[in-house]
Amino acid sequence: MSLAGKRGSSAPAMRCAFLGAIAVLATLALPAAAGASARAAPGDCTTSKAGNPSPLDGVCDYLDARKGVVQVALFDHDSGRLYALSTGDDKQYTASIVKVGILGEWLHAYQLDGVEIPDGIGYSIKYLMQRMIENSDNAAATSLFHFGGGCDALTRFDALLPLDSTEVACESPTYYGWGNTTTTAADQVRMMKVFAYGKPKHVLGQDARSYGRQLMESVEPAQRFGVTCGPWGTACDAPDFAPPDADVTVALKNGWKTLPTCTQPVDQCPWQVNSIGSVNGRGRNYVLAVLTTHDPAGSGLNYGIDTIQHVSQRIWSNLSP
Repeated sequence: MSLAGKRGSSAPAMRCAFLGAIAVLATLALPAAAGASARAAPGDCTTSKAGNPSPLDGVCDYLDARKGVVQVALFDHDSGRLYALSTGDDKQYTASIVKVGILGEWLHAYQLDGVEIPDGIGYSIKYLMQRMIENSDNAAATSLFHFGGGCDALTRFDALLPLDSTEVACESPTYYGWGNTTTTAADQVRMMKVFAYGKPKHVLGQDARSYGRQLMESVEPAQRFGVTCGPWGTACDAPDFAPPDADVTVALKNGWKTLPTCTQPVDQCPWQVNSIGSVNGRGRNYVLAVLTTHDPAGSGLNYGIDTIQHVSQRIWSNLSP
């Protein structure tokens, strides 16, 4: 659901910088700054190294012509590599993608209590989980966030992964808080890896992961933009976006809001638009996070969606087996 914000300013135009591809063992969690030491000159991500094409080839060229600031992180399960790039250093707000963390926090707590998932979860909580993920219902998320322990509890859950560059926003006298959580694309890839691959192992077991993916695979058509574009074809237009492909499983969550730093009327505020998800099928198996901020006022939601879907299409094509 759209979250009303306050004020923002235009971000300076910056060329895309490649943060590198890092080989990792499947059992290890990447540090928050993974790849930062490999930061290269703008545009390097368009150049294949030693004859090996990168899944991000061409993405920087595309983003050079786009407004706003974009972060992309991709974990390719087959190669065990994390790829990341950024067009700037602006703070990125989660908006509704933080709902995946809220879901994970509750499932982890049930798991610790020995509750059978999902059958042992009460109807009311399952209803809120479904509404929060499949329909991005803010009231459902606020209920689960508050009664689950608020920012302190979610921060403790994030530390298990760990999400070292994520700061959970707390409830205030005038705002429920969670939508102003700040994060990075690399941290959001770590979050999705818990559901996609069970890494780290101690966080969510098979039943919890399967239930979480089931919800993320059932997002209502009007909200299934983003990382579905490419995996589910190139006809990705609103209102229903890409139609599902039976041969490709996509679990996703999207988020969108005007920037909370904006003090102008909402229609004059720039946007934050995000998409995170896992993709498995047709010879690909990966997790992708694309975060966009300072998308133009007025048209920012559609502009951010367009940016994310072009990036997703290119990555899907580059990973062709």
